Amino acid sequence: MKSAVKLFAQKGFSCVSLGDVMKDAKLTHGAFYAHFDSKQTLYKEAVSAATEHSPLATILRKSEGAFSVDKLVSNYLCHDHVDQKFSPCPLAAFATDTSNQNGETKEAYTKVFTGLIDILESKTDGHINDRESALSLAALLIGGVVVSRALNDKETIDELLAACISKASKLVE
Repeated sequence: MKSAVKLFAQKGFSCVSLGDVMKDAKLTHGAFYAHFDSKQTLYKEAVSAATEHSPLATILRKSEGAFSVDKLVSNYLCHDHVDQKFSPCPLAAFATDTSNQNGETKEAYTKVFTGLIDILESKTDGHINDRESALSLAALLIGGVVVSRALNDKETIDELLAACISKASKLVE
C-alpha cells in the first residue's frame, strides 16, 4: 500500500499504472489481484491508508489529548509537506484527482475529510469553537498545500504558506 500511496500522491491516478505500483512494491501482478479487483479499488484504499502517516496523524500520535492548532498549522503548511518529503496527507495529495473518480473513492475521501473536521472540533486546544471554523481551517490548510504544489516560484510559495499560516490563526481566535 505504501507504493500506491506514494505513486498516486506524486503522479495522480491516470499517470500511474498497476505495473508501476507493483514494480515499486517489488511484487507481481498476480499479487495485486490477490488483494484488489481493480486499480480503482487500490486508489480508494490508498486514500484511506494515507491517513496513517499523514502530518495530522503524526501530531495526534505525539500529543496526549488536545493538540495545538498553531502546531498543526505550522506542521501542515511547511515546505516538507508541500515537497512530499514525508507521507502525504490524503486530503492534499488526492484533492484534485478524487473529483474524477467513482463514488466509492469520493466516499473514502469524504470520510477522511469529515474525520479531519471531527478532530479539529474535538481535539484541538479549545480554539476551534464551531463547525464553520473547522471547515474553513481545513479548506485553508488543504488548499494552501495543493496550490503550493502547483507553483514553480519558491518566493510565491513562501508568501502563500506564510499568508495561510497568518490567516489560519485568525480563523480560530
